[in-house]
Amino acid sequence: MKIAMLNAGKMPSTLDRLIAGHDEIRIAVAWGYNGKLADALMENSKKFRSVIIGLNGFATSPDLVERLIGIRNAFIAKADKGIFHPKLYLFRTGDQLEAIVGSANFTTGGLDRNHEACLHLAGTKDDGVFGQILDELSSYDSLKRPVTRPLADSYRRQFEAARKRQGPRDPILPDDKKSGKGLTSSLATMSWSKFAAAAKIDPHHNFKRRMKLLREVQSLFASVERFSDLTASQWKGIAGTLGGAEKASVGLGEHDWGWFGSMGGNGDFAGLVRRQDRQLSDALDCIPRKDPVNRDDFEEYCRRFRKAFEDANAHHVGQYPTATRLLAMKRPDTFVCANGKNRGALADALDFAPTTLTLDNYWDRIIVPVQSSPWYNAPRPSGGDNELWDYRVAMLDTIYYDEDA
Repeated sequence: MKIAMLNAGKMPSTLDRLIAGHDEIRIAVAWGYNGKLADALMENSKKFRSVIIGLNGFATSPDLVERLIGIRNAFIAKADKGIFHPKLYLFRTGDQLEAIVGSANFTTGGLDRNHEACLHLAGTKDDGVFGQILDELSSYDSLKRPVTRPLADSYRRQFEAARKRQGPRDPILPDDKKSGKGLTSSLATMSWSKFAAAAKIDPHHNFKRRMKLLREVQSLFASVERFSDLTASQWKGIAGTLGGAEKASVGLGEHDWGWFGSMGGNGDFAGLVRRQDRQLSDALDCIPRKDPVNRDDFEEYCRRFRKAFEDANAHHVGQYPTATRLLAMKRPDTFVCANGKNRGALADALDFAPTTLTLDNYWDRIIVPVQSSPWYNAPRPSGGDNELWDYRVAMLDTIYYDEDA
């Protein structure tokens, strides 16, 4: 057996020769790119016996993933625990085998500018190390997912969202149980132009007055440091519990505060709002005013929101309609109030059963697919739709509101 060291500078020429010169190709790498060596690899795709590439951290090019659609023996890796992180390249012609084992991924860095250290092994099938490499490659079989068009399209949308600091740290595949189906749903694939046109129709309410209401709510949040600094009537307006007589007496009668989810029927929630419960205020203060909202922010909000009900010994524990009403008012660019009037249509648009929605799965069922969508990630318009873009997630209520629900 021959053994030689390879650095990143030597990797491209060596891999190019091995890809072209051998009859069988087996590769397992954490990340892949779409450069010249990818072209060479794809030209020899009929030689694939097992080529598997990871997607963690969105470090793999979506262009490469798209090129692998329908290619026999080409896969992406889905590891439920840990990160798929090997760098194994194995080539075979008859009894002759060559392998590269080390630190270099199939990326621009691993094949050029990085400081990498790899071993190039050349020998025969009788050399035991090749059997060990084959066994290791076979151990990844349970992680393999064929590359389909829905998977590639979903990964690209999530990849682009991740570049804008939105969405999850790692991709979610279309067959994942939590939010996978939603990633290929009609809402997750909607364009900005289609979203804007649908939002403006607003058949049950008034689009301009809805926008005016959200503008008023945003000005209220901007006027104080903490939610607790607002007046009791302003709390009620934001929470959707402000009655008609009171709103007129306190100068808030210009708006229909029940739009985006009327919560007056939830007595325990209305009671907490009326008392300006400090736990409820602390919960909403967990959500940043301007910075991107991440899952940790949302989960801490949920924990504190529920604790407000527990500390008050409330009979009805706070659930997603009341919780998401407050979220949608503070961050209409991130949250929609999911409630009885829009839940059915919203669930249909995101491909989940409406009866399964809970506060625990709201982020996965709604926020994750929304944040991967073209309409959500469209650049902020410079014209008249810029305010709609600022309130775009809350305005899903205009599209999916059902008067008869």
